Amino acid sequence: MRLVSAGPVVLASLLLLGCPDKPRADARDASVPDATAALASDGGGDGGGAGDDIQPVYPVETNAPPIPLAEKLCGGMSTTPEKKRSTCCHTTLAVVITGECTRALSAALRHNAIALEEKDVDACLKAFDTTLDGCDWVGPFPPGPPPECQGILKGKLAAGTKCRSSLECAGEQRCLGLGPTTIGKCGPPGADGESCGGTVDALAGFTRQNDIDKRHPECKDRCIKHKCSVPVGENGPCLISADCQDGMQCLVGTGVAPKTGVALRKCVAGKAPAKDGEPCPGGVCEGGLQCIRGKCAARKPTGEACTDDFECRGGCLRDGGTKGTCGPRCDIR
Repeated sequence: MRLVSAGPVVLASLLLLGCPDKPRADARDASVPDATAALASDGGGDGGGAGDDIQPVYPVETNAPPIPLAEKLCGGMSTTPEKKRSTCCHTTLAVVITGECTRALSAALRHNAIALEEKDVDACLKAFDTTLDGCDWVGPFPPGPPPECQGILKGKLAAGTKCRSSLECAGEQRCLGLGPTTIGKCGPPGADGESCGGTVDALAGFTRQNDIDKRHPECKDRCIKHKCSVPVGENGPCLISADCQDGMQCLVGTGVAPKTGVALRKCVAGKAPAKDGEPCPGGVCEGGLQCIRGKCAARKPTGEACTDDFECRGGCLRDGGTKGTCGPRCDIR
C-alpha cells in the first residue's frame, strides 16, 4: 500500500478557507525580532518570494531531514487512523497529510520555536490508539485525538517575535495576522472590537491541536459574530450558547425577528447542562453526551436501531428505508 503526502491538497484547502478578516496592522513589521529567521530566508511564508510565487507559511527547506519525533507524532495523527479505517473497511489507504505535517513540525522544532517531549507523544499515541480500537467509530464523525494529545506542543517564542503558528507562541499568546501563506507575530489575545474568526493555522490543523482556541485564545473575551466581544449577559440577545457568559445558555425567548420571522433567543442563567434523555434547547449536554434531535444522548454502538448517522458512533446503515442499524459506515467520511 502506498501513502500519499497531501501537501498540495492541504495547502489548496487552506487557501480556500482564506486569511484573517482584518489582520492587525503591525503583524508583519519587519523590525520585529525573528526567532525563525532561517525559515524566512528561504523565501516562503511572507506572501511572496522569488517570482512572487505563493509559498506555504512553512517553506520547503532543502537538505533538511525530517525530525523523527515529528514523524512519530504526525504519523499517529494522520496515518494511523487511516490505516485502521482501511483495515475495517477492507479498502486501500486514502490520502494522508503526514508528509506536510512532518515537514512543518520539523521546521518548528528545528528552529527552536516549539518544544515537544517524547513521553508526551507516547502518551498521546497510546490514548489515541485506544480511542480508535475496533471499527465501531468508522463513519462521517470519527473521534478526534483524546485530551492526552492536546497542549503537548509548547510554544517558545516571546511577544513581538514572528511566528508561523500560534503553537509557537509562549503561554497564551496568539500568532497575530497569521494566514496559510502569511507570517504573523506573537501577541496577546485581541481586545473587544477587533476582528476574529478568520485565522487558518496550518500546524495546529496538521497536528490536530483541536483546543488551540482555548490554549491560545484569539480574543480576550469571546469571538462573537467575527468580533472580539464581552460575553452576553442575562436576557441579552444571542445566537448560540457560546455567546453567553459562563453558566448561561442561549434559549428561545418571546417574540420573533421582524424581517426573518425567526424566534428570538436570549441568554438564560441557572440552566444546568441537560442529562441523558433530557431536552437540550441550548445545545448543551452533560459530560460527553450529544444534543441529537433536541435531546441529549450518547452515540449508539454497532447493532442499535437508528434513523440517521448522528445517532451512531459510526453511521446508520439502511437498505433504502427510514430505519437502520448502527455500524461502521465505509461509504462516507
